[in-house]
Amino acid sequence: MRALSTTIRALEESRTLALTNEARRLRAAGVDIISLTAGEPDFPTPRHAKQAAIRAIEDNFTGYTATEGIPELLEAIREKFARENGLRYSQEQILVSAGAKQSVFNTLQAICSPGDEVVFFSPYWVSYPALVQLARAVPVAVPPFPGRRFRPNLEGLRRVLSPRTQVLLLNTPCNPTGDVLSSEELEEIAAIALERDLYIISDEVYERMVYDGRKHASIGALPGMAERVITVSSVSKSHAMPGWRIGYLGGPPEVVSAAKKVQGHTTTCNNSVAQRAATAALTGPQGEMDRMVEEFRSRRDIAFEMLRGLPGLVTSLPEGAMFFFPGITGFLGVPHGKHLFRGDVDLAAYLLHEHHVAVVPGSAFGEPGHLRLSFSSPEAILRDGVRRLVQGLERIT
Repeated sequence: MRALSTTIRALEESRTLALTNEARRLRAAGVDIISLTAGEPDFPTPRHAKQAAIRAIEDNFTGYTATEGIPELLEAIREKFARENGLRYSQEQILVSAGAKQSVFNTLQAICSPGDEVVFFSPYWVSYPALVQLARAVPVAVPPFPGRRFRPNLEGLRRVLSPRTQVLLLNTPCNPTGDVLSSEELEEIAAIALERDLYIISDEVYERMVYDGRKHASIGALPGMAERVITVSSVSKSHAMPGWRIGYLGGPPEVVSAAKKVQGHTTTCNNSVAQRAATAALTGPQGEMDRMVEEFRSRRDIAFEMLRGLPGLVTSLPEGAMFFFPGITGFLGVPHGKHLFRGDVDLAAYLLHEHHVAVVPGSAFGEPGHLRLSFSSPEAILRDGVRRLVQGLERIT
């Protein structure tokens, strides 16, 4: 039998999905598992979005749509970009895809040639390296700046840039750290992109989830950046619609046209019913989603109070998104019964199998010695999950 693709053989399974699936398997077997792995809101999709989907079905709106999306959704996204991000696009500069992940995939396929380099700051979202490899490009992670937690290491960025660098893949608010890039940081990054003639793919799917009076800013709105920035977002996080699979991008016309060509030969178009629902979500009342964000802030504060002060755990208050990313090196190399935790994967497995709480190892995001904990569960479940984690760690020291 002939071998499979060398590109596919080089890809790793998504560790976030792997841990989530393992937690589901144990739960199905009757084990009381609390999962703090998934990055999806636990809130219901807004009622007006669900009603729009029901009407679409009843109207038999179930055929293929245009590859780029239905006109009313394109207009809703265009207005949203202008209103919330300061981005001025025509409908022809917008492409609706099956989630933000496909938007990033389409864009990388459109602008990368084999051997091009795509850089991103570490820690990074788990799928970035794989998406780059699928485009036959080379992923290049910029290591964190020592002593500054995970603020963007601009000196490190300059060091890794080469004549082969085609794209800077940016993520704010950040999954997994919860950091929100400031306007000053975005301006410095923009200056480097202009100097080195780089495209920027700006992944802003958590843009609505910022806390403590912070404001999300889009790098594409900065002077001189419109022709080189592709801004990606979705309704998955902002409107509690992860399973509807509606993401979108806006960018330079030639890039959007090329990404549309990729999509036309892969998924053809997006779910027609989901597009109607997304249109209603973006244009309808937003109060329900504002309350969701406030609830996430409250959960964040509750979990932080439970985590802070635990010896060996180094954590900070997330500025956005829905994750903690604490350092756990104080627990590594410590013998505990039959265990000797050599790394974060060992520690995550111990917490899952002995304390029945699922978290994601930081090595999945390029930063070993950390764990990612999601606070996207209802308060009672979140408290129980964090309590189990704390008890499990306390037994090691």
